[in-house]
Amino acid sequence: MLIESRISDRVTLLIDCESQGGVDKNAVGATGHPDRILENAVTIIRAAAEQLGEGLSLDGQPPPVVMEVEFGVRVDANATVALARNPADAHFRVKLRWDG
Repeated sequence: MLIESRISDRVTLLIDCESQGGVDKNAVGATGHPDRILENAVTIIRAAAEQLGEGLSLDGQPPPVVMEVEFGVRVDANATVALARNPADAHFRVKLRWDG
């Protein structure tokens, strides 16, 4: 199943998602809207980066060594954006790097 997400008037993002039956955008319990997929993904990525950066810092200073963290962001057929269980199954793969 392809979900179409309008990024702007001129740009459309198509995301191939596993279908779990029909999708009713107006259904009670629908957790996302296709046009907000990228915005929701960026929100999750930013929050994860901030949390990881704060957790890895020492007394507010960046870590003294080089560190990398990689994770995936997945979109389901209801346009719900979440961290993927397996980065290989993600729609967006994110790699964060801190250089000490």
